[in-house]
Amino acid sequence: MPRTPSRFHRQRLAACLAWPLGWTLGAAAQAQAQPLQIASWDRATNPLIGISEAVLTRLYADTGQPMQFVDLPARRAGLALASGEMDANTHRARDYLEAYPQVVAVATPLAQVQLRAYTRDPTLRLAGWSDLSRWRVAHLRGIVRVEQLMPAGVHRIEAGSLRELWRLLATDAADVAILSELAGSPAQKPAGVPGLQRLDLVLDEHTIHHVLAARHAALAQKLNAALLRLQASGELEALRQSTLQALLKRQGGG
Repeated sequence: MPRTPSRFHRQRLAACLAWPLGWTLGAAAQAQAQPLQIASWDRATNPLIGISEAVLTRLYADTGQPMQFVDLPARRAGLALASGEMDANTHRARDYLEAYPQVVAVATPLAQVQLRAYTRDPTLRLAGWSDLSRWRVAHLRGIVRVEQLMPAGVHRIEAGSLRELWRLLATDAADVAILSELAGSPAQKPAGVPGLQRLDLVLDEHTIHHVLAARHAALAQKLNAALLRLQASGELEALRQSTLQALLKRQGGG
């Protein structure tokens, strides 16, 4: 007659069978706990980036998804997301979404954005984009919307950060600077740029969206639901404004 397995052998067999399942569940839990990598840029000086990061920090906390911001140049951040190297970008305008259909956007915008022009020349006037051909124009590198709208032949000077953009104006290396701002925000007054003025003309107005790799489409829907709740409660606008005021005060040395 075949021998009945002893209690010791039964326990050992059960442990051996359970080990692969436990390892699989443990690996899945570990993968779930890995923070999602969000490429961001110009994090130290750019108020618009600061606003988006503040909103995203709240949204990801609400959904229970760990994340971390990874500081990259804007152009590299966009390419890294398009290639699948990064999980997400802080925000992008529709030009980026049209150029890279392999990414997915959170449907509700993070903010309404305006492209504004700054100068230290009190005589400089702009009626539209075509007038820029007369000037040395500084803009942030890798911002697809600005690159798409800029007329051909303009003397363009790319800046790697907003701090560098202000320096170009302060040292008269550029005549005018184009940058993205939260719609309706007051003019920026960075320290160390005397005589700076924002021109009245709004060159462009558009929305920006948080964008993720297509593999995170389900998460994009959860983030959108959280964003809609924040919007409906009035907390979204309050968070934008409080963050903006704090960043502008810090930028001016206040």
